[in-house]
Amino acid sequence: MQPVDVLIALVMILILVIVVMAVSAIFLRTPYVPTPLLVAKKMVKMAHLEGNETIYDLGAGDGRLLIEALRLHPKVTAYGSELSPIVCFWGKLKILLSGTNAHLCMKNLFTEDLRDADCIFLYLMPGIMEKLLRKFEAELRPGTKIVSYAFTLRGKEPVQTEVVPWIQGQKKIYFYEW
Repeated sequence: MQPVDVLIALVMILILVIVVMAVSAIFLRTPYVPTPLLVAKKMVKMAHLEGNETIYDLGAGDGRLLIEALRLHPKVTAYGSELSPIVCFWGKLKILLSGTNAHLCMKNLFTEDLRDADCIFLYLMPGIMEKLLRKFEAELRPGTKIVSYAFTLRGKEPVQTEVVPWIQGQKKIYFYEW
């Protein structure tokens, strides 16, 4: 096999993955937009984790927040839920390669039981954030931390915000305490 053949095969696989993710986003009504790595690191630091907490990443994508949290705090119990099968598979592969013990499941984030959550990470569309607010009211314990990138929890006042650079200017990370 010639190097050019390998390159063509890799490009074809990449195109197939992009098409499957695009079609998946249409049917699931949520696009896969990964949290920038710099932002993921800042989100984990903003959570002020001590190392023994149970954390959740709702709409975990490729699991980068879970991986980053476990790199900094190896004794954290980390759960993620992702609805897209391709993205979830990619996340599971990244977790395996990272050597961390994060748990990433393909499931609807609204079915996740959050009663044991000490910290929740979010990078979700505003409409989903609004629906999650009702779930949080019903399930979260006092003191549960929520770290959200780019979108707020309407009606809740963040305890802390941090501005981070973005392609077209700046976005914010919001830290809430329940």
